[in-house]
Amino acid sequence: MSTEPTTTEAPAAAWGDPQPPAPKWSGRKTAIAAAVAVVIAAVGGVAIYAGTSSEANQQGGMGGFPGGGRMGQMGGSASILREALHGDFTVAAGGGYAVERFQTGEVSALSATSITVRSEDDYTQTYVIDSATQKASNLATGSTVTVLAKVSGDTATATSITEGSAQQSGPGGFPGGQAPGGQGPGGGRP
Repeated sequence: MSTEPTTTEAPAAAWGDPQPPAPKWSGRKTAIAAAVAVVIAAVGGVAIYAGTSSEANQQGGMGGFPGGGRMGQMGGSASILREALHGDFTVAAGGGYAVERFQTGEVSALSATSITVRSEDDYTQTYVIDSATQKASNLATGSTVTVLAKVSGDTATATSITEGSAQQSGPGGFPGGQAPGGQGPGGGRP
């Protein structure tokens, strides 16, 4: 006689035999699954509410800029630019990257080849104006302008000079509809 336990193998299921009953979830597992689903739905609802009811999004297109444009694609954080006086940022350009500058302020000097702008915080920058610069036709010393420029070393070459500030924005979030990166209304190149 052997002391090892004996095992009886179950006969293999034959074609057409009834299926064994599927394992059932306990009431506890069902309750946990339902609670997880409720939490996921609640988090999604809060995210949608926050994304659609922020003050910035009620001011205009996505990101608070009427018309949305390229800056609008950054969401609510782009509305910060409405209050920005000046700053540098990096954009993708031709397979690489380029530094661009944004400044709103008063024209303190103006010639056919340059413009000097002074912001409220006394930051002053002189920009080169070339044949590719898009500019308002009635620029004058003392007027408020917004300048977008490409920066190379110590030289900033204006790509767009528009009257007014980002707070008085046109389509695309910037006066004249020009968004950083040289993109016009709706994110397309002018």
